[in-house]
Amino acid sequence: MFMDKRIIISGANGFIGSNIIFELLASSTPVTAIVQRTSNTENLKRIKCYNILSTDNYLDPAIIRKLSISKPEHFIHCAWNDNHIKNTQNLIQAIELAKILKCKTFITLGTYQEYGYEKKEIPESLVCNPKTSFGKIKFSYYLLCKSICDDIEMKHCHVRLSQPYSVKDNDEFYYTKIIKTLSRGDKPFLENPFDAKDYIHASDIARGIIALMKNNCEGTFNLGFGEAIQNKVLLNMIYEEFNKNIRYDIDKDEEKKKSVCFSLDNKKIYTATSWKPSISIWDGISMLVNENKFNSKASLTEFTNRIRKLYK
Repeated sequence: MFMDKRIIISGANGFIGSNIIFELLASSTPVTAIVQRTSNTENLKRIKCYNILSTDNYLDPAIIRKLSISKPEHFIHCAWNDNHIKNTQNLIQAIELAKILKCKTFITLGTYQEYGYEKKEIPESLVCNPKTSFGKIKFSYYLLCKSICDDIEMKHCHVRLSQPYSVKDNDEFYYTKIIKTLSRGDKPFLENPFDAKDYIHASDIARGIIALMKNNCEGTFNLGFGEAIQNKVLLNMIYEEFNKNIRYDIDKDEEKKKSVCFSLDNKKIYTATSWKPSISIWDGISMLVNENKFNSKASLTEFTNRIRKLYK
């Protein structure tokens, strides 16, 4: 067992939240999932998570009573949607709930876009200067959360993710779209082939966050694979799997000028916890191709066994 104290995860039905829950349940750690009232919880039940609270108000007295019994130790706030007013309300309520429950640590998810720089091996010490709307919003939430947690003397751990993806339930992932389009025999839209990004699998994210909790860490930590992989290299791999030739209708010199390249430095989390990623984007792409090329969806057990073999 990882910990005998319960862990709360808000936004638990998202692909990152559900992966964290799966890893915790696999180690017999008690977990409570918090989701919105209208959320579909079938994906949580498929991974045998039945301790689910549905609410649109984290400070509902009934919710507080139920959670107080188990005395949770950590609160992982994964909840996120397109309504940023609601996101802010949820964040403040979640922190207040964590305070009421006397949680030891409040954990939030951020993004590499908070840094605002496209370079290799970005360290946590780099001063953030976000350029994108998503990066600016996530950074502002980080500052707000850190300020509140400092005031109430609760540990805050903020995890900045590289480009997250999952083989399951992640249809918006660029390479999932490419593979599904090729599987149908259609021509996919190709992004800049010279872009190079750092990809991190949701299972590795889950294990990284668990490692941070286990070691009672606080502060800001990068979670990435630590390597920038060029888009054209991965596209070539995918097209070869489908026995197709890839063709770019672009001005290569112009695209090179516009290309982005980034990766996150993982030294800090490795030093603090000994965590390191195990599932490369190559493994992830291979599983995606196998899932879609032959139109054969693996069962949850089969998929889980594949993932576990990769990081054993």
